[in-house]
Order: sequence, then structure tokens, then C-alpha cells
Amino acid sequence: MSRIIVDPFDVVPKYYQLADIIRQKVERGEWSPSQPIPSERQLETLYNVSRTTIRQALAMLIRQGLLYHEQGKGTFVSPQKLQKGILELTSFSEDMRSRGLVPGQVILDLSTVEPPAKVAQHLELKPDVQRVLRIERIRLGDGKPIGLQVSYLALGESQTITREELENRGSLYALIQEKFHIIPSAADETLEVTVAGPREASLLQVAEGSPLLLSERTLWSQARRAIEFVSILYRGDRYRYYIRLTR
Repeated sequence: MSRIIVDPFDVVPKYYQLADIIRQKVERGEWSPSQPIPSERQLETLYNVSRTTIRQALAMLIRQGLLYHEQGKGTFVSPQKLQKGILELTSFSEDMRSRGLVPGQVILDLSTVEPPAKVAQHLELKPDVQRVLRIERIRLGDGKPIGLQVSYLALGESQTITREELENRGSLYALIQEKFHIIPSAADETLEVTVAGPREASLLQVAEGSPLLLSERTLWSQARRAIEFVSILYRGDRYRYYIRLTR
């Protein structure tokens, strides 16, 4: 049965009761994504609870990713999470388009660097390979930050990618396929949960300590050659993976 009031005599803590009411309103669509919820003063009047109770309830829902807070503006319903099948090999741009969003990017770095040991291992680089291409980008969906991505590419000596080419094409996978005839064919991927440090928080426009989903992927070409090692930090309030299991 749906809870519509906060019962002071219930054994369930009042802040948890209030959080449950708010969650139901969001799930029923009474409060839409990106819409502000009532102010603390309004919630106090509506449900006859203290500001402390309200703040405890909102803090819990913000931690769970259902709500987000903007200083000086209020508390809002979080946008619906973007979902990706864990068995799908797609580019970020393809993910966004399949969800009706316009993919975008902010290129923070495009340079040739010495491969870190972890990158060299994943790309199975020979000892004489001293340089790889590093690309760091903020990935956008409809102009809003979704993830922070760092790619390392093992390209041939004559194979180069310019900032202008990447800006014009948008999708790295499409670019390497069109320019070098390298077809992304398979990938090994791991997922883990982490939190945003000061830099990640600033770039992704989240609070420091916010949950992030870290995806690390080694991409293989049609010739079964490791061509890219990429890590991307997704905003925990905007992205999730799913997997279908069958028996």
C-alpha cells in the first residue's frame, strides 16, 4: 500500500517514511526528471515533519541518485539513467543516439605519450613501442556531462589522428574505421564502483565523493589485435549497465 503521510507512531523512522513518499511520487511520474521538488518549508507544511527529518530524507535520496541538489536553486528529480547492455559492443556516440540523445565531447587532451605499464600490458605492446596516442574527453549527452574518458591507442607509425578530425567526426570508433579500416570487433571490459575526486567532480559537475561507475575496456580489431585501452568514469546518477541472464 502506498504511503501518503508520515506517521509519528510508526516504528519506521520518519525520515525513511518521507523518503518513501518522495520516491513514490517520482516513480509515479508526479514529479518529472529535472523538475524541482517542493522546498523544505513546503515539505514541512505538507507532511508535518521537522527540517532535520526532511534533510535526512533528501540526503538519503541524493546518495541513492534519485535526487540532486543545486546550491541556491533547490533539489531536483534526477534525469532517468542511461542504460547499456553489458554484452553490447558500442561506442559512446552510438549509446547516446540509441537513447535519443545528441552525443558530444570536450577534448581535454590529445597527445602522444609513453604508455603506462598497465596500458602496455593491456595493449600487449612490444618493448620497442615507446609511444601511444592518449585522448582525454568529457563525454556529453544533450550537452550535459555523462562521463570522463581516457583512451590509449596503439596505432601504426604512419597512422595519426588530429584534434580537428576527432572534433568533426565525434566517434573515435567511426574515425579509425573510416581512416584506417580498423574495425572494432570485440572487447574485454571490467566494471567497478568508485567515487569522484576533486578533478572528476569539477569536470562531471557532481559533488566530490559522488558515486561513479568505472568501466575499463580493451578493444580488439577484426585482426584480433589490441588497439585501444580505454577507461571511462560515468556519473552514477546518469548511467547504469544491465545484463540479461538465461537458463
